[in-house]
Amino acid sequence: MRKKRTSLTIARILRQGFALFLALAAGWLLWLTADWRAAGEALRSLADNAGLATALLSAELVGDPAQPLAGLNRSVLAQSSLLTAGQAQLEGWQAQRQQATPSPALSPPPLFPPPAATPSQPPTTTAPEGIVGRTMVAGTSSRYVTGGGLYVYNYTDYTLDIPGLEGEAPASGLAGGEGPQVLIYHSHTTEAYTMDGTDIYEESDSYRTTDPAFNVIRVGEEMKRVFEAHGLEVIHDRTLYDYPVYSNSYSRSLEGVEAILKQHPTIRLVLDVHRDALEGTEGTVYKTVAGTVEGCAQVMLVVGTDAGGQSHDGWRKNLSLALGLQRAVQEKHGTLIRPIVLRSSRFNQHLSAGSLLVEVGSHGNTLQEALTAARLTAEAMAGRLA
Repeated sequence: MRKKRTSLTIARILRQGFALFLALAAGWLLWLTADWRAAGEALRSLADNAGLATALLSAELVGDPAQPLAGLNRSVLAQSSLLTAGQAQLEGWQAQRQQATPSPALSPPPLFPPPAATPSQPPTTTAPEGIVGRTMVAGTSSRYVTGGGLYVYNYTDYTLDIPGLEGEAPASGLAGGEGPQVLIYHSHTTEAYTMDGTDIYEESDSYRTTDPAFNVIRVGEEMKRVFEAHGLEVIHDRTLYDYPVYSNSYSRSLEGVEAILKQHPTIRLVLDVHRDALEGTEGTVYKTVAGTVEGCAQVMLVVGTDAGGQSHDGWRKNLSLALGLQRAVQEKHGTLIRPIVLRSSRFNQHLSAGSLLVEVGSHGNTLQEALTAARLTAEAMAGRLA
């Protein structure tokens, strides 16, 4: 036993001696080749940086991101004022790792990429400062395909004949007959808008709420009311498909829509109503502005395809419908309607012909601006289809 203990002691001395040798060698090289004063300032700066310390030790202290920061890990943090100062950063990092995120193949990215986390919006009785209004129109990218004044932003490699596709858009005559003709649902049901005036809600997450009076369910109700006034029978699915878990929202809404379509085969128009999220690279929040209508957000139609490898033979019919509806809204309200976006993902639109994703406003818009956009868009659509 004594021989083994002696061997361990010698090994420990050798390791410490080797480490000391490396440290001295590194210091000697630094003295010969570098600005010692600048190096000292840099080292002091690093020593004062709690974020660096917590970043270096986060893997050791947190381990499995699914496990809470507690017990021994929290005790270790408490032993150092430096680590304690960075504890909030470490726990914030852990929270980001735990937060569920949607599949990139299922959720269209906004035109302005958002930062890693959207700041929480506190309740307020006035519109917050820093929100920038912007009318979204076609740009100069080669991905914009145009014809007859209509625009499609084409994320796929498919060649598009816009006039030919618009000519295949279904004619009016949707109203009448037995059973409902329209289904409205929301894959991201809790999406909400910037709080303003009396439109104050309790957040379930940033710019999200489970309160149907303030999320996109309220927007869907406005569209339903307008459609019904034009003689269309509407089913509005108010299921919270993105709560309490956001990931796989489209898989859950897929099951819900399949069941509704099986029960009501007369449905010819299926609208998945969302709101967009537009942020600049430095965190600037944008709201869409219909330049031709005061106090009104913009609306964008998103069409899915089979370009991502999923089966979806009918996407061209959906695009034809979208072009016909874009024309109807544009003729009445100009820039109320944004260019159509054609994506590689299918967004459950393979389930039925006449399926579209509708983005009403963005998170920078107020609910009232979104409701105005929804009402005018539904009126133009109903006039085209009823």
